[in-house]
Amino acid sequence: MVFDILDRKKERDKPAATHVFAHRGASKEFPENTLPAFERAVELGVDYIELDVRFTRDKRFALIHDETIDRVTEGSGRVSDYSMDELKKFDAGYSFTSDRGTTYPFRGKGIMLMSLDELLEAFPEQKIDIDIKDKNPGQIKHLVEIIDKYNAYDRVVAASKHYVNLKALRKMCPQIPTGFSLFEMMWIFFLYKCGLLFLDMTFKGNMLQLPEYYAQFKLITGSFIKELHKKGIDLHVWTVNREQDMRRLIDIGVGGIMSDDPALLCKVLGR
Repeated sequence: MVFDILDRKKERDKPAATHVFAHRGASKEFPENTLPAFERAVELGVDYIELDVRFTRDKRFALIHDETIDRVTEGSGRVSDYSMDELKKFDAGYSFTSDRGTTYPFRGKGIMLMSLDELLEAFPEQKIDIDIKDKNPGQIKHLVEIIDKYNAYDRVVAASKHYVNLKALRKMCPQIPTGFSLFEMMWIFFLYKCGLLFLDMTFKGNMLQLPEYYAQFKLITGSFIKELHKKGIDLHVWTVNREQDMRRLIDIGVGGIMSDDPALLCKVLGR
């Protein structure tokens, strides 16, 4: 009986499985936030595709990280100044290189920027993590309409550094798990560092998504993870591309790792 109790304690104390988040798809192998990058991630069997959305002039959501198209295409200008159809005229494989600019293997291959609704239609079973980049609570009703259209409530989580975005989403669609805004993250971390995270208070979000380090400060520790779990908050770490870092974070029990190299992360996890 004593051994049964010890076995149950070991099982309870064992870290939960770490989820694989393909950061902007398999973005080490293919142009970020594009169909080939997402197809590769799905092929690997990742838990979540992580992607960024920007609101277009015609009130659609383009999958792109930056405020402008300059870095990832041959074009220039703000995403918000273009319609989705206009954005598709640019080459989304133009800037990808894996050898520091010696070659650009995806230029002229017909890779286009895509929209959120196209992604949800292309991968009807895949879970996705949507990072809402623009500070604009007015866009949230359009986001909820897309999620409703594809009945994707049970496979979407959402994040944004802007509190107004998350506030609107939590009100309109409370069943969708959300991350924390930048202000909320800072508040949680402040409480933890002051030893006050044990206080009886509730938090609006479900998952904290952080880098392991911010400047010279180490944010992610095993004790922080344990305190978050007591509050029902999961911790996801971005962006982790080295095997030794992946293993260290898995060992201390992080709930998810975002990586440009999900193939390596899956290998580390024994998948």
